[in-house]
Amino acid sequence: MNKEIQDIYKIQKVLEKNGYFDISRISKEIYKFSEERNIPLEIILKDIDSGKPWEYISGECVFCDSRFLLNEHTLIPRIETEDLVTICYEEFLRNSKYTNICDIGTGSGCIVISLCKKINSKDISFIGTDISKEAIDIAKKNSEINGTEKDINFVQTDLLGNIEIKDDTLLVANLPYIPTDMYNSLDSSVKDFEPKNALEGGDDGLEYYKELQNQLKENLNGKNNICLIVEIEPSTLEDFKTLFKDYALEVKKDFTDKERFVLIHLC
Repeated sequence: MNKEIQDIYKIQKVLEKNGYFDISRISKEIYKFSEERNIPLEIILKDIDSGKPWEYISGECVFCDSRFLLNEHTLIPRIETEDLVTICYEEFLRNSKYTNICDIGTGSGCIVISLCKKINSKDISFIGTDISKEAIDIAKKNSEINGTEKDINFVQTDLLGNIEIKDDTLLVANLPYIPTDMYNSLDSSVKDFEPKNALEGGDDGLEYYKELQNQLKENLNGKNNICLIVEIEPSTLEDFKTLFKDYALEVKKDFTDKERFVLIHLC
């Protein structure tokens, strides 16, 4: 058995022990990373055994078949969120009038960049907002890596603060939505490494969506054809429906059959 096969087998055993999925792909990534960066494999595996996610060790991840940089200021995008991108893209295709797309709380920029690449139109205005300067900086780098830097405007602001909502706008938001009690029970690999302010959504998981709703109320007068698509914690769905009870809602399921996404037809 040659050294590469032995090393990949060793990596796969560590990944399996630590509950990783897609072990075949990740083990090859780790082996390549170790060889190219000249980092001893034992150091990488020790980090993984400590609970540190591979994405933070490598400083990048794959989302919607594209490469994205990550750091301690940005959340690791979940595979469920690829469903959010698909739902947004389907809504864009359904309604040919959309000329603006705004990703609220963009983080690493993976959602708006993925949508920009899918839509591939110079006639659409793309915006990504985030309150964190560090997140905006990494989103801009990711936009450059993915060739969308000329097509997306990243703005440091609180949700939609200082953003003029225009007619024919598709809004998308994957805001922190985990209720406090649920956050406190998360695995240490999440709590110890991923930014809390990108995960926890207050006692009921809806703190940020309540603030977003307040901002929307102030900006929707006289507007037409505005749709908001969000990702939420499924257990908070009924409270979310109550929060947006004045609007027409459509609930969509993720690939695990959980009711995780809501389309809100604002006007």
